[in-house]
Amino acid sequence: MSRFVFRNGRVFDGNDVLPASTTVVVESDRIALVTQDDVPVGEDDRVVDLDGRTLMPGMVQCHFHTGFGPDAGNAAPYLGLNMPPAYLGMVAARNAQIALDFGVTSIIGSSNGDLLDVCLKEAILLGLTKGPRVLPCTREMMASGDVADGDNRAWFMGIRNHGLVRRVDGVEAIRQAVREELGRGCEIVKLSISNGHGSHPVPDWNYYRPEEIRAAVEEAHVRGALVRAHCPTRTGIIECARAGVDIIDHADRIDDEGIETVLEAGATIAPSLLWTTRYLEFADGWDYAQGPFPIGDGFPESRARTIERLEQVRRDFDHTRSMLPKLAEAGVRLVLGDDYGFAMMPHGDYASEMDVYVQNGIAPLEVMRWATRNGAQAMGRRGERLGTIEHGKLADLIVVEGDPTSDVLVHRDPNNIRMVMKDGQVEKDLLSSDVTH
Repeated sequence: MSRFVFRNGRVFDGNDVLPASTTVVVESDRIALVTQDDVPVGEDDRVVDLDGRTLMPGMVQCHFHTGFGPDAGNAAPYLGLNMPPAYLGMVAARNAQIALDFGVTSIIGSSNGDLLDVCLKEAILLGLTKGPRVLPCTREMMASGDVADGDNRAWFMGIRNHGLVRRVDGVEAIRQAVREELGRGCEIVKLSISNGHGSHPVPDWNYYRPEEIRAAVEEAHVRGALVRAHCPTRTGIIECARAGVDIIDHADRIDDEGIETVLEAGATIAPSLLWTTRYLEFADGWDYAQGPFPIGDGFPESRARTIERLEQVRRDFDHTRSMLPKLAEAGVRLVLGDDYGFAMMPHGDYASEMDVYVQNGIAPLEVMRWATRNGAQAMGRRGERLGTIEHGKLADLIVVEGDPTSDVLVHRDPNNIRMVMKDGQVEKDLLSSDVTH
């Protein structure tokens, strides 16, 4: 059986940079050897001379909206209704191809309508399109009074299809909704705990009560599924961690008690700070002499109210930024992923998110750990054989031009991702001239 033999380069194994003499051997779909010794090469082996490039694990995008992307410009009351399902399926396939091209070999879904994630996963497995392995997500379960009633102001239209939103209240209704969506192939449940994050100030209250959160977690975990929650509030973070939520999205107002609770629970946090960064940059260019402004809860508001809201968003953002180094130092599992698919942050713009964290005190090496090891751990049992370069792990590997452990911006150009391997199969190869037999 032929093997891949990677040598003469830098190896980042998901934890640290290994000695310069490290050779990595892939056989079938597994990493067969990681060694500093000489490796005898057979005539059927393919030797890849890295020529100083970096070999690292495939990356994991942990907050991935498969259906977010370009449409024909039609407005809709809800995300997920902006175009027909067939069109959004093509958007999802394209987004998966983009992610793979940038070295992402696994994605964790974060709410979508019409079972887009499930269909994308199946299409990739059947070879109908190329893309990362997919952990498919449910629609976003929201309580009455949340976006389903507020932001989009579509309640008076009597629309029953809420796109990527599923409106559900009460313990038994939540249990039924979780059972149904997992039964249709989803593997991670998405809850919306409160307003806030991005372009919205964070309130001091939550939509879902602790018993409702626990019900969702119980129904998901007994079926081997995960739960994630849009959760910017201080109290919501603590309640989600105590309930067993696996991934807490954003965690804008986390404090020391929240850190302690998250650590005790072993939960993961996806800060997703690129959206707010881009939004505030955009808002800085507004002409405040004009108005009213349709932000916040979707209702027009005065110039003074707009400025007040933006100031609160900035305060929330500054708090989150100040907590990032504390979260990392405390050992909280942090991962990459954001609301890619909008004009101000298209799919593939992953290096910009990485750079936001570097600019806020996180070392590039640590950000790469978030992108690989931590992302795999966030997948639960599905990621146990991913995220690091070790004997017996699945061969999800990428070859990067440059050193991402010192400069994350090398990930900005997809041409710097010279090779992508998933499950031992080469999905992208710009190194064909460097491969010998």
